Amino acid sequence: MKLKTTFLALFLFNSVFAQQKPTINLSYSKWLATYDFVKNLSDNYPDNGFKQVFRASKFYNPHYTDLIKRFDTLKLDESYNFQDFPEGLKTPFQSIDFIKKNLITATSIEQFKTETFGVVPNSELFAFSEILSEFKPIYDELIYFPHQNEFENQLVELKDYVQKSNLEKFFEQGLIFYGSAWDNSVPMDIAIIPSIEKDRFNAGAFLNTAFGKIPLNIKEIGNDDLFSVLMHEIYHILYDAQPLEFKLKIQSWFNKNPSKNSQYAYLLLNEVLATATGNGYVYEHLNGKPYEGDWYNFKYFNLLAKQIYPMVKDYINQQKTIDQDFVNQYIAFYDAFPDWSNELDNLFRNRYVLSDNPKDIDYFRKNYVASHGIDEDVFSQSNLEKLKEARLTKVIIISSDHKDKLSRVKSIFPELKNLKYNARKEFVYTADLQDKTKLIIINKHSTSLEKLFDDNFKNRKIE
Repeated sequence: MKLKTTFLALFLFNSVFAQQKPTINLSYSKWLATYDFVKNLSDNYPDNGFKQVFRASKFYNPHYTDLIKRFDTLKLDESYNFQDFPEGLKTPFQSIDFIKKNLITATSIEQFKTETFGVVPNSELFAFSEILSEFKPIYDELIYFPHQNEFENQLVELKDYVQKSNLEKFFEQGLIFYGSAWDNSVPMDIAIIPSIEKDRFNAGAFLNTAFGKIPLNIKEIGNDDLFSVLMHEIYHILYDAQPLEFKLKIQSWFNKNPSKNSQYAYLLLNEVLATATGNGYVYEHLNGKPYEGDWYNFKYFNLLAKQIYPMVKDYINQQKTIDQDFVNQYIAFYDAFPDWSNELDNLFRNRYVLSDNPKDIDYFRKNYVASHGIDEDVFSQSNLEKLKEARLTKVIIISSDHKDKLSRVKSIFPELKNLKYNARKEFVYTADLQDKTKLIIINKHSTSLEKLFDDNFKNRKIE
């Protein structure tokens, strides 16, 4: 028997407040730190301070370099989508996130193996655990022990900062603002690991866990910066934790809005909200005034977050949840930047690329960062149908069987019924679709994809 929607919503809302306040735990994770160390030694990572220290050590020998090569072959990335949630409304379950969560909470490698058993194939799990076990003493000798006193003092100060800054309050405010389903008996665990690279820290979040890779000169950067970024990542978790009913409501509010830009505004929503709440609201309350520089290093997130910040601040202070009026005002702020929906850096941030040549996929991955990217190098009817349904920027690149493939593309999009073309000639064609996304068709013969883009999209923009 199914619960009625209204009763379920009331239950989820009350569960946030009926229990104890949320708990935020901060600790050092030695196994996550070891995993991060090995990952930085991989050939898949650019040169960095960890590689330099390792190569100069007695451990730089065939035995350990072979283990690093074996690490690079491990298949740890399994995923599945959540039933009923349409594409893009909820982050798929990622096995690597669950693995990292268990690394954070495990006190031994045996505990980690037991709690992670069955998530990935046994051969991969056991090899992964063995590699971490072998590299743990190396990590300790090369990285942790030389900086132990400095880092442990830093950790004590950070724990004290968490208590004094009342991060639990920001978490509670986020639950209300996002309308998220949460049970406060589930803690938010923040894992801190040291970095020997100065002036750079990064953070991430998954499930009920966040992590921060903290440089040893963090005092020069500032705890306010650090924890506003950590809360930014945690707010992504709260966005993901919105109940399906509420997510569908938000989606419907964007769909009903008459703006031609509403879909592209929607595609930026998650990151823009996290920036406005974390880098905006949290930072201002920790520091006493807003941060004067960029809040994000991607201009669309940065500028839109700053524009909507007064509205976000007002909603949080009034303990209001995102509603239709909020969505309409948000879209109006996006509309104030009319060029954005023609700029490729924005369009390709959320994209579906379908090509018949794997090199074309490489071009996009090297030249355009994607928050949500689907890249297919097999031109098939099923992939063409999936591309049509995806409410992302759609790019179709045809390098062979031009006549047949162009005919199939034209037949599947009603907006192309009047399109006339010569399949034997190169061309680039852009269309606005009914779902308020762009379709870009590239018919390529001998010219490189890079040159076609340079010639047709001056300054990385659709004219």
